[in-house]
Amino acid sequence: EFSIRLGLQGTYAQKRVDWNKLTFGDMIDPRYGFIYETQEQRPNETRNFWDFSSGIVAYSNRYYGGVAVHHMTEPQEFFITEAPGSKLPMKITAHAGAIIPIAGNRDGTTYISPNFLYQKQRDFQQYNVGFYIAKAPLVGGLWYRGSDSFIALVGLQQGIFKFGYSYDVTTSKLYNASAGSHEISLGLQFGCHPKKKRFRTIKCPAF
Repeated sequence: EFSIRLGLQGTYAQKRVDWNKLTFGDMIDPRYGFIYETQEQRPNETRNFWDFSSGIVAYSNRYYGGVAVHHMTEPQEFFITEAPGSKLPMKITAHAGAIIPIAGNRDGTTYISPNFLYQKQRDFQQYNVGFYIAKAPLVGGLWYRGSDSFIALVGLQQGIFKFGYSYDVTTSKLYNASAGSHEISLGLQFGCHPKKKRFRTIKCPAF
């Protein structure tokens, strides 16, 4: 069984700048500090714009993948004058993965799930590749975030409670500054009353 889902998103955004809290070089007196009025052009302090995104996901019982495009119209964010760098750049995200039951397991609670995530926005690119391995109620995982870090995760789900811990091991030049990072998560998952018409959802890891 194979399914495709489409998604559309429309956002109306408003950005504001408080001109009275900005300081400029021509306001400074070498002896008395900020005593002058700036000669900088005062901009329109509010910028409103529409922003649209869309995505598609395809999945079966074993495999899934999708693509999302954010900021499709690349709206302008400038306050003073329009410039080439004042656009909100388009962001493209692609992901794919699989749910592979481990041999001998029939209830679907023990599996390996390799997955991949790629993101691009203007000159920035990032990819994550890794996998989950689950044997209820435990789950673990390991990922590599391109040219930056390795990520390890362990988690436990018991009843409605989900607990997870992850650690990022930085491999880039930022290691001396960050020395890695820890994250702890706690979630609650409540059951829903069955509806007359039910839609099949994507099976994905709990963390």
